[in-house]
Amino acid sequence: MRFQTYAPGPPGHGVVRHARSVAGLCTIHGAVSTEDEPDLTHAHFTDALFGDTIEKAAVNFRKWMAGVHRPLVVTVHDVPDPFGRSRRDQARCRGYADVLEACDAVVVSASHEARKAAALTGKPIYRIDLPLPPEPFSVHDHPLIEPVPSLVLLGYLYPGKGHLEAIDLAAAVGRNRASGPPLVVAAGSVSAGHADLLDRVRRHAARRRVPFLLTGHLSDAEFTDLACSARVPVVLNRTVSASGSLLSWLSCRRRPVTWSGHYTREIARRHPGTVLLGGSKRELAEHVVRALDEPETTRSSSRPQWTDTGAEHVSLYRKVLAEAGRHSAVAPC
Repeated sequence: MRFQTYAPGPPGHGVVRHARSVAGLCTIHGAVSTEDEPDLTHAHFTDALFGDTIEKAAVNFRKWMAGVHRPLVVTVHDVPDPFGRSRRDQARCRGYADVLEACDAVVVSASHEARKAAALTGKPIYRIDLPLPPEPFSVHDHPLIEPVPSLVLLGYLYPGKGHLEAIDLAAAVGRNRASGPPLVVAAGSVSAGHADLLDRVRRHAARRRVPFLLTGHLSDAEFTDLACSARVPVVLNRTVSASGSLLSWLSCRRRPVTWSGHYTREIARRHPGTVLLGGSKRELAEHVVRALDEPETTRSSSRPQWTDTGAEHVSLYRKVLAEAGRHSAVAPC
């Protein structure tokens, strides 16, 4: 079976990295990744990668798909809320519904995403977990940051990722500590087009008297080393959905402090003991204080047992191809 993967965007973008990871895992199970006459195409859609508005993104996706090999599987990311009342929510729902209706199979990465996608289309929805990143095999002797009290966020700096919230949390914790607020570390670089956000984050940190560090681009080894050595791992996007950053923490046997939301509660339910949930700012601060004083609370002795996402994708590809073959066999002449 031959398949093509399509996910336009910078190589370091989370969705692009996910697409590349899935393709690699599928080849382990005998599927062949190719752009030369594939049997099936697998696209990964999030509006930000296809246009600067959802309307343009949906149009660009439909234009692209007009020339691809069918059947077409799409994994949708950052699924909008069909019950949201804002203009943005409503526009994104219309755009995503347009994309879903144009495809032969729809994949999401979490149960709550499946419920939202089902409200946007009558097509069957398949839930396949994000892959758990490979287990780190080594850690450098010299950490990238000094072993000082710190809150660390992994990945690109972009709106809504939680950097401002991390600064507020550090300030709140620092009020009752003789050493003052812990350092907030953004482990990564600034997402394209958001240089103004970095200025805003730095100004916010200065106002709150919280030390802030942006590492810039990290190699895979540097990223892993920082994730393994970070004092307090945090994921502070209130509405975090299926999250590669969160799974990177789990892969490094870390238990991140995170908001209690649909996805994080799903992870906590399916993999008990892997995350430290906070339903309020006070609860988050309590987790951070304890982690600063007792670092072992953010570490786990083992990685969670994870599904074989490569095998699940290959199984879906075979099902979609079989269904397409049946439809072709009964098509009128």
